[in-house]
Amino acid sequence: MSGRSVWLFPFTMAVVYVGITSLSITETSQSNLSGVLGHVYSTPITATESQLVLAQGLAHFAAASIAPKENSVCICSRLPFVPRTYPNLSLDDRRRLVGAHFEDIEVFGVYFAQNQAKASLFQFLIDGAYKPAELSHLFIGDFNTGLHGIDEKGSTFYCAEHFSALPKAGLADSWRSRNPTEKEFSWYSQAGNGFRIDHVFSSAAADSQIQSVYYDHIPRESGITDHSALVVGIAI
Repeated sequence: MSGRSVWLFPFTMAVVYVGITSLSITETSQSNLSGVLGHVYSTPITATESQLVLAQGLAHFAAASIAPKENSVCICSRLPFVPRTYPNLSLDDRRRLVGAHFEDIEVFGVYFAQNQAKASLFQFLIDGAYKPAELSHLFIGDFNTGLHGIDEKGSTFYCAEHFSALPKAGLADSWRSRNPTEKEFSWYSQAGNGFRIDHVFSSAAADSQIQSVYYDHIPRESGITDHSALVVGIAI
């Protein structure tokens, strides 16, 4: 649940259908970027990291931080977008949020901090301080928390109260709303305990456009990284 960067790979599936894949990768698995991209695009890839991204047509890129050895979040896309960062956030929080303004939707990549340190970024979302944004917008990535007894067996999550406040702030848990009683985990501790910490929260407009949302466990089970991928299909 720590020491990782979140990579988002929005990619075109069809003319009016866009797939968004969120995959949190460890520092170790960054060296296996070929495996990450190879899984996302179901094709073997061998090249340098920059060539890997460009080879898949992911020519558009934005990152909240490019500082070395700093956990952050980035968005790679085949579609052009206008990047958005938030310098008014604290030094720690500003590397944890990046926006991509597309023509019909705004995608925010997030990577939340550990323990109580994540509270300030949650409050930023709850207060709507990221606005103005497109009517259709979503936040996707590693939230590092969830609901007690639902997204984990016990009650160990920090900021679960902030997490549960997001729907009241107009952001729907797009996976949970479609799977109200399911227990599916995206990360496991060394003790084998499962946690659903990778999420997508959407505005009402974006949520109504989502055609599919599911976890792809192959990246985690195959050892590419320690997180399952979260895949969202949205019509725009």
